Amino acid sequence: MRSLLSVLSLLVAFAATVQAQDADLEQLVKDINNADKLVRLQALDGIAEQGGNANDAVAAVAAALKDSDEEVVWHAARTLGAIGEGAASAVPVLIAALDDERVKVRAYAAYALGRIGKPAMSAADRLIEIVFDEEVLVRRAALRALQLIDPPQEKTLPLVLKILEQGDASVILPALHSLAEQGKDAVPRLRNALKYEKAQYWACLVLAEIGPDAAEAVPEIQEVLKTADPHVRLEALVALGKIGAGAKAAVPAIAAIAEHDEFKDVRYAAIYALGELDTDGESRELLLKGMKSEDEFGRTICAWALAKTNPTNKELVAEAVELLVDSFKSEDVHVRQAAARAMVEFDVDREIVAPLLVKALEDKDATVVANAIAALASFGPKALQHVDDALTNKGLRHYAVRLIAKLGREADTTVPALIAVLGEQTDSPEDLEFTREAQFALSAIGPAAKDAIPVLVKGLASTDEGVAASAAYALGKMGDAARAAVPALQRAEGSDSVIIRAASVVALWQIQPGNPARRIKATSLLLKALEDERELVRAGAATMLGELGNVGERATAKLQEVRDNDAAEIVRQAAGEALKKMAS
Repeated sequence: MRSLLSVLSLLVAFAATVQAQDADLEQLVKDINNADKLVRLQALDGIAEQGGNANDAVAAVAAALKDSDEEVVWHAARTLGAIGEGAASAVPVLIAALDDERVKVRAYAAYALGRIGKPAMSAADRLIEIVFDEEVLVRRAALRALQLIDPPQEKTLPLVLKILEQGDASVILPALHSLAEQGKDAVPRLRNALKYEKAQYWACLVLAEIGPDAAEAVPEIQEVLKTADPHVRLEALVALGKIGAGAKAAVPAIAAIAEHDEFKDVRYAAIYALGELDTDGESRELLLKGMKSEDEFGRTICAWALAKTNPTNKELVAEAVELLVDSFKSEDVHVRQAAARAMVEFDVDREIVAPLLVKALEDKDATVVANAIAALASFGPKALQHVDDALTNKGLRHYAVRLIAKLGREADTTVPALIAVLGEQTDSPEDLEFTREAQFALSAIGPAAKDAIPVLVKGLASTDEGVAASAAYALGKMGDAARAAVPALQRAEGSDSVIIRAASVVALWQIQPGNPARRIKATSLLLKALEDERELVRAGAATMLGELGNVGERATAKLQEVRDNDAAEIVRQAAGEALKKMAS
């Protein structure tokens, strides 16, 4: 009986909740027609928060697409997208909105059609047309919508071919991104595209991005290797290398190109592909011959490929490493880049290589520096033996903290040096930038950096928004170990800066995770920060939402919207990473 009563109580409670939602929805629907624009916007956003539970509001929201105010119109379109498949009856008016002269209206109409999904199939033809819209925001939203609606291949193949053939990078690049996001599902379309000469170059680019999942396209890519255009041959070789083991059958054809192609860059691409594919060492003699070439860059990549394809042959690996070490002394920046990158690929004698990599941190070329940092990080804590000196060197300190951040918890021995150098910083722009980077390095180390809490609390009081926010972020990453910082973080909650407030609330929740109210407050602040006009603030807000984990449908929908529609790539990437974290 008690069990039955408990079930009845739950049913009553659930019914009461549903009734309350219905009452709220009824009022929100009425507010859509309010004379006050702000009330109309709040009503639309309130309906959006109910997502698939707001099907009864679809007609009223669709009617708002006729509102005289642009902001209300695109909010209405966005709300229909939040409702999703249940908004299928609004598809005709959303298709009409694709012809609106206002950019945001067209973009959010496309976004909504994509979120409605298969029931919006009738919009496919018009979406295909606006893939060529003059505004990038509209093009990106249309491509994403087509991906979600997934019309039949006979409809989309002409679109793919038209995009790839017309050569307009502003259309091609988002189209390529959209195709690559489909992964294996895009391969059949791309195999067809490889049959068309003008589409081959771009199709190979996408297949390279898809990587191992594109193995089914290897026969078509091998045919492309016969084309007269050296640029196409090069991209086909790169695609085969990125596909990896699934393209092993192409090794003989690739070796022939590496030895005989008239274009040097094509030969380089072939050697790269051999390094990725030739696990049986079939090309050993060819690569040994290449290491004796007068071509400095060719020698370097042959050494990399030889060491990578013969990892158990210590004599060959030693010979390759000796050549790579010598390549670090080259006057050619491309040779130094290749040598630094090679060090990341396989284990080498660290005593020989580490000093050269540290020296490479002083290189004027950013790619050489980035490769050197990645190679040093692969050495683990041993890479840090000279980091204390680097932190006091203004020319090297930015690279030193990047290396520390890359190593994360393994870099806990650097905490005293980081504390010391942070205590010496001024308010100059250069020092403020370094302080932000150093605090992020401490956040990567996590609880093991708890001795830095006093200096981070000092950073929290900085008048520089970035310094204060990164200090709060680092304190949060230390979890329970940062309890002493709670009062300072509570004061920072009152900051005028939305990003400092949000970072502080997130940190307080991470330090005291048993307080759900803080998580709710943090989510609300971060959603607001996603609307900020500054792209770095939006990117930071997306990253911190990812730290909070799964915080509900509203946050997920907003991050999906930002990932698909934000004008800044850094923000779209941050939103995408946050969604991955929330799903894990």
